[in-house]
Amino acid sequence: MIVGPETSDDAGAVRHGDEALVATADFITPVCDDPERFGRIAAANALSDIYAMGAAPLLALNICCFPETAPLEVLRAILEGAVRVVKRAGAVLLGGHSVRDRELKFGLAVVGLAEPDRLLTNAGARPGDRLVLTKPLGTGVLVNAFRAGRLGESEFDPVLREMERLNDTAAALARRHHARAATDVTGFGLAGHALEMARASGSVFHLHAERLPVHDGFEAMVKAGVTTGATRANRESCAGAVDLAPGLAPERVELVFDPQTSGGLLVAVPAEEAESLELALRAEGHRAAVIGEVLPGEPRVRVA
Repeated sequence: MIVGPETSDDAGAVRHGDEALVATADFITPVCDDPERFGRIAAANALSDIYAMGAAPLLALNICCFPETAPLEVLRAILEGAVRVVKRAGAVLLGGHSVRDRELKFGLAVVGLAEPDRLLTNAGARPGDRLVLTKPLGTGVLVNAFRAGRLGESEFDPVLREMERLNDTAAALARRHHARAATDVTGFGLAGHALEMARASGSVFHLHAERLPVHDGFEAMVKAGVTTGATRANRESCAGAVDLAPGLAPERVELVFDPQTSGGLLVAVPAEEAESLELALRAEGHRAAVIGEVLPGEPRVRVA
């Protein structure tokens, strides 16, 4: 075993000959009304763990939790959407497994390949590194706003497009700019995943709240009272290890704990590479930003 559970990484890895086999599993509940699009997003979300480790997807298996009452055409559309994304990632879908469930859930188990000495893990960040985020935040609140009928389809569509976006290009650019560590920002929110990296790397992660990229409409929905059930849980799980600057806007506090679906990569790169990585990501259509730096000290996250 090369990477196990000790560092809270996105996937595990074992050595197999001269290569590393990287394995993960992830599944989610629907984030939109279009079943085919949900399949694409769920697949991109699962594949993201492989990209966050610096690996290339090799094969995938469906994880299907389907209600007996769901129309077959809906279930078929979910699977077709996932197949399209797996093929786009250059991997193959071998099959999978289904169980009856009252709540629909879908995702993938994924295996990828990497060079063992080029794996990106949570533990590689070093003091002086800069932190780059490759996608905007805010999907948790905006999914709930759409479900509640407070956000229209045209306003929600850009959020769905970002969730469909694979992290393959972002990961390739991160490696090209000598990334030392990476994770994908998903259910634990930015603060939770940054804290996992900070602890594994033995460093302080200092985040600049005003630099965080955010989906349009997020702040308006927060001001209108929209939140998520996981936001409070995320904040409570980080209690005592995330320092929030006095006077930080409530919308920014909500943002750092907002649970993401198929979020971007949080990447630690040498300081001299950060600006060029941000520019390269933006040239590829990513709403990326340099959002902080790694400092020496007792592992924690500071947001100011």
